[in-house]
Amino acid sequence: MEWSLVFDWRALGDPVSEGRRVWEWIQRVRPLHPSLDLWRPTADSPQEAEQSPPITQDYLLHYIHGVQAISDFPDFGLAPAFSGQVNQGSKLELYFNMPNPGDASIGLMIGEALGAALDASEDLADALMHTTASIFAPNTIGGLSRSDHPTRNLNRDGPYPFYYVPGWKMFFASDSPHYQRATQLATRTAPVANGAIFTFGTPDTYPTILNQW
Repeated sequence: MEWSLVFDWRALGDPVSEGRRVWEWIQRVRPLHPSLDLWRPTADSPQEAEQSPPITQDYLLHYIHGVQAISDFPDFGLAPAFSGQVNQGSKLELYFNMPNPGDASIGLMIGEALGAALDASEDLADALMHTTASIFAPNTIGGLSRSDHPTRNLNRDGPYPFYYVPGWKMFFASDSPHYQRATQLATRTAPVANGAIFTFGTPDTYPTILNQW
């Protein structure tokens, strides 16, 4: 199955300094699964991506600085790298000052190899969530979602009360107005950083549980 991991946090510094935390995160997730070990720059073609050398911290920080320098607005996003094999790997996305100044977020659009591993291992899902929450504190919200579930009808049902993509596993900060309700609905709770990771049922049932919010 296809999955996505997204986390939002309150930046402690400028985008380049936050990039150092992104690099630390890459180092921390590399041992979790073979498809997370090799990180290369995104490219214009599969052939170019295949031939690219692994990214370095300097590459990542210069990439962030370069995109920030040419942006007409304080808020900007970029997709600097992917992990694993071409056409099967996971794409890294970063956003800064969105939707508010001082916000930052990371997204991992999870590819075939890591997705299959998540299908088979809740321990891997827990490790990925815990590592991400630990690195990017103070977090505001985050989640690990499977993309094959039907999309919520926003016109009919409106957004989820927590204004985020629903996830099988979600992080809420302890000062979040949604923390208490998450505690009530979760089938498992694991404190981490400035909040907790909540598990809502299984990868198949979490949308039904979150619809009770």
